[in-house]
Amino acid sequence: MTTEQITENAKAILLLCGRFGSGNDDAAKPLTTKEYDQLAAWLRTKNWWPVDLLEESNLMTLQDPALPVKRERLEALLSRGTAMALAVEKWSNKGLWVICRSDDDYPQRLKQNLRGNAPPILYGAGDRMLLSKGGLAVVGSRNVDSQGESFARNLGRHAAECGMQLVSGAARGVDEVAMHSAFSAGGTVVGVLADSLLSSAVSGKYREGLRDEKLTLVSTFIPEAGFSVGNAMSRNKYVYALADYAVVVSADHKKGGTWAGAEEELRNKDRRPVFVRIGTDVPRGNTELLKKGALPFPEEAWKEDLGGVLRTSSADVRPAIEEEKYLSLDFSQAQPSVAKSPDVSHTVHEGIQEYSLQKAQSATVYDAVRPIILAALRKPMTSDELRAILDVRKPQLQDWIKTLKAEGLVKTKTFHKKKKLMRIDPNEELGL
Repeated sequence: MTTEQITENAKAILLLCGRFGSGNDDAAKPLTTKEYDQLAAWLRTKNWWPVDLLEESNLMTLQDPALPVKRERLEALLSRGTAMALAVEKWSNKGLWVICRSDDDYPQRLKQNLRGNAPPILYGAGDRMLLSKGGLAVVGSRNVDSQGESFARNLGRHAAECGMQLVSGAARGVDEVAMHSAFSAGGTVVGVLADSLLSSAVSGKYREGLRDEKLTLVSTFIPEAGFSVGNAMSRNKYVYALADYAVVVSADHKKGGTWAGAEEELRNKDRRPVFVRIGTDVPRGNTELLKKGALPFPEEAWKEDLGGVLRTSSADVRPAIEEEKYLSLDFSQAQPSVAKSPDVSHTVHEGIQEYSLQKAQSATVYDAVRPIILAALRKPMTSDELRAILDVRKPQLQDWIKTLKAEGLVKTKTFHKKKKLMRIDPNEELGL
């Protein structure tokens, strides 16, 4: 990989957010994820992409008082082309790649699950397509007891045998035990590193997995980064975001990255289901996580399909709205002339009725109607058009729309002087 193999937008993002070598960033501190997301929002108001910042003719626009980053800082960051080229060449020679948030092969899971916190840059080695495969996150303490180690080893093997990819932090202890067990059973693995990507990518313990495209190592930190507690802590959210389910093997109570990461995930509104190892000799952190909403790892998972058991066991706790089922409905013709079409209305109400019956014990009416509204808003429409489809009172629809906007799922946009409702597509919003 050379700079010629990186998209022009990715080059701009690298210049804005990347670090190249040591001691060269004093003049301009690279943008944080939050700062980049603010800049990306400003770029969207201009209908610009990051590469547009490299155009000399656009420099005058950088005097815009709404620009969230000082112009001098941006110019200093964007002038680091030589340092960037040398760094990229070095990483390429070691078999590494770089993808940025504007790239088509950037994992959409990070955008969908983290939204504005999706990292602008990912450094990695191996098959990057594995980043979009999901799977089971397995996390735990570095210093794990023999029972925990045995559990992690069996879990890694069983996940591979059931066709579930393993996602972990590649740290000593639970992470490495589960990862290597999955390798041995022929499974695929994603290791989310907090440090030392460059040396890990060429180490013997990962060589076979990378060569056979069974392993992907990825990091949001520069490949030469050394270990820091802060980086290790911030890495946790990416492990969870790349997975469908998580299992905490061992957690110390109120200390360590495993506890912090699990607690953070359990606070998330749209969290992945988090399971914990249970038993008489598990660490106190495991039982305390149960009190915070984690689920006991089901014993039947060892004998049956792991993914199926975890899905069933978490259905009541996280009623994952079956949006895919309803988002497949075709509302492309839902315009005023057909808004009251019996066929469309019938399809919508059948969906609401079916979903309400299935989730009557665990979901509200809003939970049931949310995927229906999102399906209808695949094409922008006025609130009156949407109300005609749903056949509900105006105050009721207003309440639902207010909630959808608060959840960041719907927005209002003006089309030809007429305000219309539309779905917020995280891929579009975070396209850069």
